[in-house]
Amino acid sequence: MTTGVKQDVRKLEEEIKKRFVGNEEVVHVLTLNLLHERSTALVRAPRGRGKSTLMLLFLKGLFNDDYVVLSGASEIKRGEVVARLHIPSLEREGVEQVIWSAFVKARGKGIDEANRLNPYTASNIYHLLQFGEVWAYGQRFVVGDFVLFANENPADPTTFIHPPPFYDRFDVSVQLSSLSLSDKFRLQSLVEKHGSLIESMPQVMDFETLREARKEVSEVEIDVDLRATLNVLVRDLQVCIRNRDLSRVKPPALCEGCHFVHNVCSSVREGPSERAILVMYSLLKAKAWLDGSVNEDDIYRLSTYVLAHRMELVRQDRGVEELQRLLRRQREFNDERRSRKQWAILENLYRGFNRELYKLAGEIAVEDLVFAEELIRLEADWVKKGSLKPEETISSRLTSDAVKL
Repeated sequence: MTTGVKQDVRKLEEEIKKRFVGNEEVVHVLTLNLLHERSTALVRAPRGRGKSTLMLLFLKGLFNDDYVVLSGASEIKRGEVVARLHIPSLEREGVEQVIWSAFVKARGKGIDEANRLNPYTASNIYHLLQFGEVWAYGQRFVVGDFVLFANENPADPTTFIHPPPFYDRFDVSVQLSSLSLSDKFRLQSLVEKHGSLIESMPQVMDFETLREARKEVSEVEIDVDLRATLNVLVRDLQVCIRNRDLSRVKPPALCEGCHFVHNVCSSVREGPSERAILVMYSLLKAKAWLDGSVNEDDIYRLSTYVLAHRMELVRQDRGVEELQRLLRRQREFNDERRSRKQWAILENLYRGFNRELYKLAGEIAVEDLVFAEELIRLEADWVKKGSLKPEETISSRLTSDAVKL
């Protein structure tokens, strides 16, 4: 069964690439993202780049015409998003019979121009993405498994400002690039051949086949070293010795005078949520299943799609390029960590205090905030046991100015 299911998933990607010109890696990432439950994806681009076309190609390839798309450009009523009351039952019998919307019940869901959704509509969709359920008139409907694609043009002048938690509920976000000269000729040929690219898209697989693929992917095991690399990367982007999460002051002002002012943390205003790790883990499993292998390069490559909409960088004006620069920097930093064998040193210290190893760990900690964070946790126990004096700890050296702040 495995081979047949994989062939269906690959066929879906192949049929989409036959009709959608350029952005091939984006199509592959969106295909990988399908392979876990309640998958959600956000396609971003200026007008005319094919956002809606790409969304509809995926939905049609999975559901034929059995999907529902909400348009942020229209005035969406509550009944279209969540539910409405059956008025005759209410008038005749006084019974509140809830009729759940087609959007809620559909396995295939689309949101066109999500940036134009009014705050009320966005909050209803946010709850659906967060909990896999909706509430209306005191009644609850469990949505279950689904596929959801959304697209937006953040630069559109009619855009609503949605809060970061709304975007955090999307597994991945992809940015479409403009077409090269040769791609433009290819697109013209495809339109002449197919007429409507969307109407020409066949249904390649049904939802039950996709669920079988998701089940197989969920059983894939990822190497512990890759999982460690993923966890360290996300923690690097979250950690702040001055407790950025609770401070009203944000980098770069927060970083003034900090020992780690040149570390990657000083480039991050708001770090990613824990969902970043969960989504990345699902993507790595999907890639191992579909492509036959996964490695450290994939972590850094896929991280761009998982982190871009979950983080606020100090140089936000540089967009995705700034995030990619930070990821390259962290890749080099992790190579340095391996050459210092610092994780082996930390693992030995987990087993028990050793003054010589601790001295070496202290030298590493002044250059590595995540390493320092773990060492400080161990120090608290060593001080309590009398193995270490408070004034000898690395925490006393690194956090004094942070406490003053």
